[in-house]
Amino acid sequence: MFTKIKTIILIIFFAAVFQHISNAQVDKPRMPSQYTIAYNDSIYKYSGLNFRDKSDSVAALRGKKKMWPNLQIKVNGKEVWDMQKFNFLNSYPTTAAPYSVNPSLWRQAKLNYTPGVFQVTDSIYQVRGFDLSNVTFVMGHTGWIVIDPLVTKESAKAALDSINSIINPTNKKVSAVIYTHSHIDHYGGILGVIDSANSTNIPIYGPSGFLEHAVSENTIAGNVMGRRAAYMYGSLYPHGEKYMVDAGLGKGLSNGVSGILANTINIDAPITKPAKIKIDSMWIYFWCTPDAEAPSEMMFYFPTQLSICASEEVCHTMHNVYSLRGAKVRDALKWSKYIDSTYMFYGGAATSMFASHHWPVTGNDTIQALLKSQRDLYRYMHDQTMRLANQGLTANAIAQTIKLPKSLDTVWANRGYYGTLIHNTKSIFDFYLGGWFDGNPAHLNPLAPQDESKKYVEFMGGRDSTYAKAMRSYNKGEYRWAATVLNHLVFSDSLDMNARHLLALTYDQLGYQAESGPWRNFYLTGAQELRFNNLVYKKNNVYPTREVMEQMPADQYFDFMAIHLVPENVNNQKMSFRVRFDDEKKFPFTTYIFVENNTMNYRIIPQNNTIAEIHTDAAIVLPRHVMDSIIISGPTIGTRAMNNALNNGTASITGDKNKWNTFIGFFNAFQFWFNIVLPPRKY
Repeated sequence: MFTKIKTIILIIFFAAVFQHISNAQVDKPRMPSQYTIAYNDSIYKYSGLNFRDKSDSVAALRGKKKMWPNLQIKVNGKEVWDMQKFNFLNSYPTTAAPYSVNPSLWRQAKLNYTPGVFQVTDSIYQVRGFDLSNVTFVMGHTGWIVIDPLVTKESAKAALDSINSIINPTNKKVSAVIYTHSHIDHYGGILGVIDSANSTNIPIYGPSGFLEHAVSENTIAGNVMGRRAAYMYGSLYPHGEKYMVDAGLGKGLSNGVSGILANTINIDAPITKPAKIKIDSMWIYFWCTPDAEAPSEMMFYFPTQLSICASEEVCHTMHNVYSLRGAKVRDALKWSKYIDSTYMFYGGAATSMFASHHWPVTGNDTIQALLKSQRDLYRYMHDQTMRLANQGLTANAIAQTIKLPKSLDTVWANRGYYGTLIHNTKSIFDFYLGGWFDGNPAHLNPLAPQDESKKYVEFMGGRDSTYAKAMRSYNKGEYRWAATVLNHLVFSDSLDMNARHLLALTYDQLGYQAESGPWRNFYLTGAQELRFNNLVYKKNNVYPTREVMEQMPADQYFDFMAIHLVPENVNNQKMSFRVRFDDEKKFPFTTYIFVENNTMNYRIIPQNNTIAEIHTDAAIVLPRHVMDSIIISGPTIGTRAMNNALNNGTASITGDKNKWNTFIGFFNAFQFWFNIVLPPRKY
């Protein structure tokens, strides 16, 4: 009898689970609501925005040599890039948008839908639409000067092959590479234009601090940034009018292999005294613009072509003062001043200006107007944020208060396709005053999110009452408030499928209304994970890639190792090691590692240093890739890699081997698919 009852209980349980799964699977994005339709209609009615203005459409196609509207990049059957997924953009007239997309974002999405080769001016070409960013090719005397080789090597190689097939220069080799700044979409494809084995023969120019910032951004916080970037760029979401339409800066991120090569020539010059360098018979004036759009960045000018490379300081969007994927907050005041200096020194002469994203600008009047407008955009946000902060307004209050003057707000290039006025003003506040505390003591030590949510639901009258109130707000089109309430319901009980379903529908509507590509992608990806969980994703992402790890300076490498240490695994054990990688020519140092107080410290001693030998529990020689496995793959794979190296003679241990084996067990691999819209799992 007990067995029969137990069986019935199990059947009921699994039927309930199956019902939850079935509900989630059939729960698809809904049509835009009457409130969303009215909101998106109001964008057309905003008197300052001229949707009939075709000047950007003309500019985006100017200099066209060839376009590939159905561009696909595949390597060994693996899809790296597919512009065919955006063919739905052709289903609507230029001046109309589906109600499921903010019409301003729809306009930007169509302007970014231009995969092809374009001529900017004499000797300067761009390949656009092969990745999130542009790659620029300058025809030098002996070959191509490549500016910003995209995100992945597959896209970069396809771009190089494409321009060679269209322009057909006498010499198709790459003679030099220029990195404008330290974000991965401007260097990640380097191995697609340079063979790493021959890289020493090709000069690579970059701004001061390039390698340090490029590597650090993708290591210490690389895993969490990568996970959030998947939200930001819509990488996990289908494409279509109710789905992903654009990323604001471009169509999205390619899905290939990213690498990095250090710049061989360092640029460190202000605009008042630019570095004047001849590269493959082409004179270029360089000046650095650090801590604006990137911590390491530079702009430059071609005096013969009268052309400005604006890097990513001036694009056809309001940019991010803080990136939603997570990054250090940028300096809006410096950003504005760099643009003003560019306007003052080169704005009067330039006849063309191109950037690392979007389409170029031609004509001196147009260039000057764009420089002045974007200069004042960042200055206005900065000054007004700090004016209100100094009057006691908090970051969120400021974000809900500041409005751009119409003279700035109605310029298409200033619209919030990537950054937004709301999150940029909060970020400027954060830059000066910090992000988590607003001065109110109630916010000094709040409850943990799940505990707070349970109390919130309790105070709202329980789950049924809270859900009913959220439903009423949803039905009235109060989506921002509904999202707040429903998020508390979900965090108080993640198995409440009714709350998850309604929150997903709420995020649909907020996504449909968003002018910012990243905001839309965050909302819609969040909705998808509420419906299906994030465990449906099959790809096993690891950050950083081994290609990036290979380029890490030693101190960054061991700092990255230290953040993988789990204190509970150490359990107050004390030990020390002397570690040397087997390739002494490539790694001319010895690292002393000390574990004490559940913390890992290290000292890197150059090979020929005369410092006295430090006593350690064991001395280890091993290949670098084995240590990589210990760090990024965890103790099981790390131990296996170590044992293989010991067996094949590429590694050795003298001293206490057991302590080294115990040490390997101190580290855990980062889990990429952690929860964002659901309560965190325990790792």
